[in-house]
Amino acid sequence: MKKILNMALSAVLLTGCSDFLEEDNRAGISNDELYVSAEGYQTLRVNAYSSLRAIYEETPRVLLAGTDLYQLPRNNTDPIYDYVNLTPTNADVKTFYTDCYTVLQALNTAEHYLSIAEISDGDKGLYQAEYNFLKGFVHFLLIEQFGGVVINDEYTQSPRTSIPRATLSASYDYVIAKLKAALDGPLPQTTKDGTINKDVVNHYLAKAYLTRGWDLGSNDDFAQAKAYANAVITSRGDLKYSMENLWSIDNENNDEVIFAIQYDASSLANNTSGNDQEASFGPYLSGSERGHKGSRTSLYPSWSLHSWFGKDDARYSATFMLTIWEFYYDYYQNKTNPEQNAVTAVYPRAWDKAQEMFDEYKMLVDGEANGQFTGVRMAEADGETLRTGVLEFIKKWCPEFSNADITKISNAKASNGTNYLRVYPFIEHSSDPKANEKYWRSDYASDFCQPVIKKFDMNKIVTWNQRQSYRDVVLATLSETMLLYAEACIGREEYSSAEEYIQKVLDRPGNVKPGGSPLTVSLPNTSRQAALEEYLKESGKELAGQYCGRWPELRRTKMLEYMFVKYSYDVTEYNLGSTPIGQKTYRPIPQDAIDINDGLTNNDQNPGYNS
Repeated sequence: MKKILNMALSAVLLTGCSDFLEEDNRAGISNDELYVSAEGYQTLRVNAYSSLRAIYEETPRVLLAGTDLYQLPRNNTDPIYDYVNLTPTNADVKTFYTDCYTVLQALNTAEHYLSIAEISDGDKGLYQAEYNFLKGFVHFLLIEQFGGVVINDEYTQSPRTSIPRATLSASYDYVIAKLKAALDGPLPQTTKDGTINKDVVNHYLAKAYLTRGWDLGSNDDFAQAKAYANAVITSRGDLKYSMENLWSIDNENNDEVIFAIQYDASSLANNTSGNDQEASFGPYLSGSERGHKGSRTSLYPSWSLHSWFGKDDARYSATFMLTIWEFYYDYYQNKTNPEQNAVTAVYPRAWDKAQEMFDEYKMLVDGEANGQFTGVRMAEADGETLRTGVLEFIKKWCPEFSNADITKISNAKASNGTNYLRVYPFIEHSSDPKANEKYWRSDYASDFCQPVIKKFDMNKIVTWNQRQSYRDVVLATLSETMLLYAEACIGREEYSSAEEYIQKVLDRPGNVKPGGSPLTVSLPNTSRQAALEEYLKESGKELAGQYCGRWPELRRTKMLEYMFVKYSYDVTEYNLGSTPIGQKTYRPIPQDAIDINDGLTNNDQNPGYNS
């Protein structure tokens, strides 16, 4: 699909279908004349695929915000994070809703012209199967957020202004029928070019049945979810990559990737029209003058997410950038020799010696951290020498530096002229997680205040911009399929089987640090809620930052408010109360969508959003 995208770039690059048709008509060629040819029709097929970028090119916060894993960043009061002031006019919700229906229009157009295209019957069957999947997929995204949805399955060249909202049950029936129709088509079992295949369809059939099982209370749906997830697992086999290798930029479209939105440098209009996934998860890393990656600071990984990783879990260092060298991308350019390369920030973690490290850190900063985590500079940008004891502290608490002759680390004014060293230990000295997090978050307004997620990084700076990335946006992975199977088992109260499939994820090659103990899981069998809590910790660690969606995961399992109140410090910090979500277990239907659709009234609005 990347090759196809590049061939058709000049015709359909990230444009809405209506704009594309208008441009062609200006040339005096009718739509029927253009799309009857095989080459002309390919522009519609490519547009159907590339239109998906609109949903994901800027992080869709509706999939992630307002959960246990990600918290309100500095200088941001968007109610998508806290629910209290979330209304039908919210911009994040409206953008997601609009983008999904824009994609559906592109799909309806491609499907409409398929009948007249001069292509083989075999290709027509293949493309129809692709469109069936994509229609089911996008409607499913809408169901996850809004419940029963307006089903848009009809091509039109003029606005449709009276489409009623389907019931939740009917919405699921539509999605599952479309996905099954795709599975019955001539799709290959698997592909390497990003096109739809049977593994993709089976993954989302598993997810759709699983979600319906929770929403409608159907035990049979959980059994169906297991069957479809097992079909993917049987096709793909066991996990084969370490977490670091799985997310390497040199290993895109690997055997564990089920479905991804395809990007390529040559398919972008310019170097700021990629996606921003690499920029979204962590604090600001200063401006372009510092040479670090541009950070959007839209989603800060929570203290809770960090705390769930055990000391032997190698996924922690594969998920987070725990040392920022002189320039952020030095990590990928083999400029990581502490005896030669300068360091900007380090994030030590002491695990079972957390109190000892915390006490030494307080002494190191002369009491400045007494009661507040200041994250003070260990050396100032104007060339001051390091504070006494900094090198000793780093060598003791950062294992990668323990045996190094650290000479360049003290270079307060490095080759970029502005380098300075910061040390931000992970705070976990108290038995009270809320006390730890209050301390840890107290310097949230500062640059570098916590590690960023690195899984989606480019390996170089193209330009200092949040949307410089031309990496694929991975939506589904094999480990998620295994977790879906485990979740379906929990739905059926088959806790030992759920443990078995979570263990498959934990047994990923390279998951255990050298000399460490194997990773294991034990689910409480006292209640589904207790089992789900432990399961959600495991899925949170494995899928951190991925657009498969933490918010839909918590919503469907009916664990949204429980996990948010227990593990998000935003609830305490902003006095949100014991039940901040209440009836708001779906996102609001955008008011603009209600206003322009005669088939909707304010009575169709989701609970909690009618004042």
